Amino acid sequence: MLKRWALWSTSVRVVALVLFIDTTAVILSVAALWHGPITASDLLRFGLLAVLSVVYLEASRQVELRRRLLVPGDSSHVDVSSVWTVAGAMVLPIGLAASLAALIYLHAWLRSWRHVDGAQSYRGIYSAAAVVLTCIGVSATLHVSDMRLTGLGAVSVVVTAIALFMVLDRGLVGLALAVSGRGTKPTALLGSLADNAFEFATLVLGAVTAASVLYGPWFAVMILPAVFLLQYRALIKQLVAAATIDTKTELLNASAWRVLAQRELERAQRESTPTTVLVIDMDRFKLVNDMYGHLAGDTALKAVAESLADELRGYDAVGRFGGEEFVALLPGVGPRAAANVGERIRQRIASLAVSVEPRTGGTAQVRLTASIGVASANAHASTLDDLLRAADGALYAAKGDGRNAVRVAPVALARAS
Repeated sequence: MLKRWALWSTSVRVVALVLFIDTTAVILSVAALWHGPITASDLLRFGLLAVLSVVYLEASRQVELRRRLLVPGDSSHVDVSSVWTVAGAMVLPIGLAASLAALIYLHAWLRSWRHVDGAQSYRGIYSAAAVVLTCIGVSATLHVSDMRLTGLGAVSVVVTAIALFMVLDRGLVGLALAVSGRGTKPTALLGSLADNAFEFATLVLGAVTAASVLYGPWFAVMILPAVFLLQYRALIKQLVAAATIDTKTELLNASAWRVLAQRELERAQRESTPTTVLVIDMDRFKLVNDMYGHLAGDTALKAVAESLADELRGYDAVGRFGGEEFVALLPGVGPRAAANVGERIRQRIASLAVSVEPRTGGTAQVRLTASIGVASANAHASTLDDLLRAADGALYAAKGDGRNAVRVAPVALARAS
């Protein structure tokens, strides 16, 4: 079984990192359990937190199953386990805090995560090891500093625990992403602002749980409704994203783009400012799918989407219209500036060398080009469809001129109904 482990098919750097983190977590946990004093009160608190985590996960499994039905193909998971792990790190001895984290992740893997399509056991083990090391770091810091969750010192304990937990956990996850080559942007390594805000709220709830376990164990049960509300909030956010985001490129899907673009166009008409639409179509993209397979084609589309996100402004509406066609609406941009933007995008795409995994195995470099149609209109443009038709006509003119080109539609055409 170990010979067929998916870890061995990754790079040497990933294998070395995973084995090092996993081994370190095991050694430190065993050493802490062996040498650390454990009282009956510690065992009771450990048991209470373990029971709360089990009750939560079992009760939330049906919610998770419904989410997978509503969001097919999404392998993510709303993880609020840090409510229990940070509480354990704050109130338990080091060894028990590490054991609690390991127990929680083992239960989550057996009952939920392993049933997710595409889930890899080595990733789950690395995540568990990262949280175990994080709990060891937080618990050891609080014990060495003799910081207790009492009186005025409780504030410093909470702040220290939350800050350490976020830094250590994010650091270990970011390290794995960087080594595997899956994370090169700050948002990939450190998480988005929304991700960090959700984690912060979870950790604050964990601090409340820790205080309840210490001073009112029966009140700790009241934490469960709050945890469920936190999960439902994250679930609603995921469902909204699933309804508006194209899963392959993480850009807006066609229907969401039309809604946002129409809103921007109406605003531009009210404010008498120009508006531009770009239609970007990949040249001979069918050859990529035929030669390397559709998974390689999806990788190439994702690379193009990332290039578009880099080249365009944060408030430009960028979406995937279907197949290998992308579309962007640029508020406040006239025809001359739009042509420059289109040319910059064309050059960026032409410079891409996308590493893909062909269906036959190994790796290959894919080169891409795109044809771009640009249509600009002033405040008197009638509808969004007028702009799209004009940009589409300019796109086909670029195709007819040999592809890998940018063509701008006449403003008069963009005004026509």
